[in-house]
Amino acid sequence: MIQAYILIQAQTGKAQAIKKELLTLPGCLRVDRVMGPFDLIVLVEAESNREVGEVILKEIQALPGVKRTLTCPII
Repeated sequence: MIQAYILIQAQTGKAQAIKKELLTLPGCLRVDRVMGPFDLIVLVEAESNREVGEVILKEIQALPGVKRTLTCPII
């Protein structure tokens, strides 16, 4: 299994709603609110890097209020 952290920058006032949606997605193991240039950090797990990039990340980027993401694969 591959794990990665995905940092999410949210539109103002949208972080809590995004967090709720993330917790319903398969492969999302943990979601935390953070301070700094990003608002949320998500720990995801998938079968491959491709699945992280093409499936999970696309689902996250499609959520209303997500401005941008940064993916950090765990090595």
